[in-house]
Amino acid sequence: MASKIWEASMYMVQGPAWSTTGLDVAAGRYPLSIERHVMRMADLLVPGVTTVTPHARYYSLHALVAIEAERRRLSPQQAQDLLRRSEVVMAAVSYAHDHGETGLPRAHGLDALVGRLQGGEVVMAEAALPVKGGYVRNVWGFWNPYAASEVSLGILAPASMPTPGPACAVEQVTAGLDGILELAARQSLAVDELRGHPHLCVCAGGGAADGTWLARLLCLPGEQPAEAAGLSRQNTIRLLARVMRTHEIGDVTNDVRSLIAYGDFLTSDPVTAPLDTAPVWRGVVLRNYAVSAWRRLWSWLVSQVDGLMPADDLAERFADSMPDGTLAAFMDGLPATVTPTGAPAPAEEQLRASDLPDPVRELAVLIVNARRVKELSGRGRDAFLGQRGVELGPEWMAWRLAESRSGSSRDFARRLTHDLLTRGRRVALSKARRRPDGTLWLPTRLHERDGLLFRTSQEGRGDVGLRLAQLTSVLAGAGVLELADGTWRVTDAGQVLLD
Repeated sequence: MASKIWEASMYMVQGPAWSTTGLDVAAGRYPLSIERHVMRMADLLVPGVTTVTPHARYYSLHALVAIEAERRRLSPQQAQDLLRRSEVVMAAVSYAHDHGETGLPRAHGLDALVGRLQGGEVVMAEAALPVKGGYVRNVWGFWNPYAASEVSLGILAPASMPTPGPACAVEQVTAGLDGILELAARQSLAVDELRGHPHLCVCAGGGAADGTWLARLLCLPGEQPAEAAGLSRQNTIRLLARVMRTHEIGDVTNDVRSLIAYGDFLTSDPVTAPLDTAPVWRGVVLRNYAVSAWRRLWSWLVSQVDGLMPADDLAERFADSMPDGTLAAFMDGLPATVTPTGAPAPAEEQLRASDLPDPVRELAVLIVNARRVKELSGRGRDAFLGQRGVELGPEWMAWRLAESRSGSSRDFARRLTHDLLTRGRRVALSKARRRPDGTLWLPTRLHERDGLLFRTSQEGRGDVGLRLAQLTSVLAGAGVLELADGTWRVTDAGQVLLD
């Protein structure tokens, strides 16, 4: 039955001559389904912040809408209108303020409003509508991406519309965003006038009452409902702040990642060494190198499919990229993974910077990463391994390498290609859904029938986000961190909270 469903993936609008209607093959995310452990660990380590919640000010704005909706007993539709208008105001003020380089991304919806703002005026009835041409089409604006985080922090209560939660501070929120509701009620907004309201910009929370409230909520676990979750986040913030105090950090994702993953800093620094989350972060970051390598290797394989291609030909392309000789010889020539002091060495980073061909480089990263199964210990090893023995996990890769050491490196590449094709097919089938109209949704970009492959689009190859960049921007919006001359540092207010 499974093969029948997989063969149905041929049914698409563009493709071979046997294509028919009835199957939606819109590409899905995570085609190998190897990201779950890293994403789950990031959720545990940074509760209340996700990859789509970069602005502190929206936590406050949604709290204000919840407060006002409850006070005025608004219907869901009225609350939607208030929220959307308020988000338009924040985007428009942020455009008018032109706050420069603060390390914060652009306000939500600003790109869609730029044309109107350049004309000097925004008509609210047009800009706030959830239609094409408005600032965003979702009826709840940008609340949905933030909702789960706001509930986990206690800012909002679980509900179908913004509703104040136990940690929602009415006085601080209304004081910090004073005047935004009045602007939201206007028929139009003039850009020149909005320059007189810089306190409503996304960059202004750090110096306002709502920013002080949110900073304490994020950094002090005793002040929000989920004590254990708050402690994990506080320790992560302390780790991040300590890194910024002791090192020059410009690119949070890349600079912090290498400091957490490698060397003696985590275990020798007097602030990071006692933190329970420090070794956990090390294990998660190291595991993410393998996740990224699998994603990039799969992306490369999909990119090699040109027209109709036999699966064996694709395997041969990977094999042709590999050097002659045994797999053991290839493995033994890869960088060391342990420093003389016993700390993890930056083997993955060295390979990332090498000039090896794409598939060879990614396989090399997977090989050195698999060595860490025997090198890590304690909480770091547990966080690195996750669920034991899962397919494409570090232990699985270590077993495959051990049983294939004496064989040809090219034979290993051939077998691994077929392993990944089987995995991709199985993952796509597990996500397939029969829709009410009888059509089948199959999330895949790579299709196979009778051993012939073809692709509908390219696969992504980006790394899985660990939320550290988003946590940094939220903390910056709350006045805990700041970007000065291209380098992140802890503010005076942040030091008071964290010391």
